[in-house]
Amino acid sequence: MNDLDMTSHAIGPVARFTLNYDDVYSRLALGRVLAAASEAYEIRHHGARQEDLSERQAHEEALSSAIATAGRSYAAAAINRAVHVPGLKLGEDLFAALGDTAAALDLAIVEDLNGANGTGDDDTRP
Repeated sequence: MNDLDMTSHAIGPVARFTLNYDDVYSRLALGRVLAAASEAYEIRHHGARQEDLSERQAHEEALSSAIATAGRSYAAAAINRAVHVPGLKLGEDLFAALGDTAAALDLAIVEDLNGANGTGDDDTRP
């Protein structure tokens, strides 16, 4: 484990596949994931406490729910980002299949990352 290169030049290429604050579309998607994970945590924590689980058990149940909620979104984001890597030269069928997989995991995240939902700062009022 000590041989792992955690410098920014080593992590940088990998980080482009994650949700982060680097661009408006990723920020929008990240905000969506954080809100969904927070809501999943709160709902499960409340339910677990209603089931008379200890605070520790309630926390573990709630955290598991939040991670499960975020996991699908992060997988969708990683796949969506990977298929758009310049020079990857994916065949049309594979590109479509991966895009479909990402959309099946979390369509809203894919739409956020591709700009279909605006930037989050768009004024949509008439």
